[in-house]
Amino acid sequence: MGLKGKITPKRQATRRALKDREPKIVENVKKAFFIKGPKTSQVVNFALKDLYMLKKPNGKILNKKNQVRPFEDHSSLEFLSKQMDHSLFCLGTLTKKKGHCLTFGRMFNHQLLDMVEVSINVDGEFKRLSEFSGDRKKSVLFGSKPMFVFQGDEFEVSENHKTIKSLILDFFRGEIVEKIHRSSIDRVVVVSATNSRIYFRHYAVQHKRSGDNVPKVRLDEVGPRMNWQLRRVKTADTEVRKVAMRQPKARKSQAKMKNKEKDKILGEMGRIHMQRQDTKTMALRKFKSLQKRRREENDGEGSKRQKVQEGDE
Repeated sequence: MGLKGKITPKRQATRRALKDREPKIVENVKKAFFIKGPKTSQVVNFALKDLYMLKKPNGKILNKKNQVRPFEDHSSLEFLSKQMDHSLFCLGTLTKKKGHCLTFGRMFNHQLLDMVEVSINVDGEFKRLSEFSGDRKKSVLFGSKPMFVFQGDEFEVSENHKTIKSLILDFFRGEIVEKIHRSSIDRVVVVSATNSRIYFRHYAVQHKRSGDNVPKVRLDEVGPRMNWQLRRVKTADTEVRKVAMRQPKARKSQAKMKNKEKDKILGEMGRIHMQRQDTKTMALRKFKSLQKRRREENDGEGSKRQKVQEGDE
């Protein structure tokens, strides 16, 4: 028993797991779990597996079916989120009215924040990863950071489309980095909205040689290919959204710090701007080898002066 009646874990692995779940100034990568509803189809199962491949390695797929209806009762999803420490979920279901559906959602403090339900086999346009040629898939390293392109005015005007855009970015953006090399950009996610349809496409980026420093870029579709139709949306409350988007003061102060860097090995490093210093006049450490060299130089200069004086006489 620890201080204030808290139970302290005995195993080191348990301590590390609990420490990893503690609040941090910089968040960890958001993880997602993919779950099946009470009824599914082959199309829904393929879609869950393909999206899991795009999310890999920051995802987990559950193979068993669950009696989950998130728009009526989402307590079971909150329980799974807390147990696995995953803040995103994707639920696949099959209904007579809506057909093949996916529900994307996210949690805040293991409580439901917002979610969106879409039909995925609209116009019979569904093509999974394995149906595309294998040569194109070789250029895509799953787990890398993709680029995102959102086409359509709906993503700027409609609140429902803004929620979909935010969810897609949270699902597939991966770890937040400050810099990225151009050669590591190997895939792009394109989402287009038009005529009450949302077109989800995934492309591989191939860099071809050119006569300039900027290479030629070629896009090859690698899947999955889905046409979505918006069904139901549950947006977050304004007060809850404000709390979820609040940044700690320590992070704001770090953003204002200049000429300071942090390294995992060296720790905190600072850069100081000074005037140019004259090393000849500075009181540096005196080595014996340098003292002998200076004496020889002084003796040489003295003998040269004597020869010059004798020549003048």
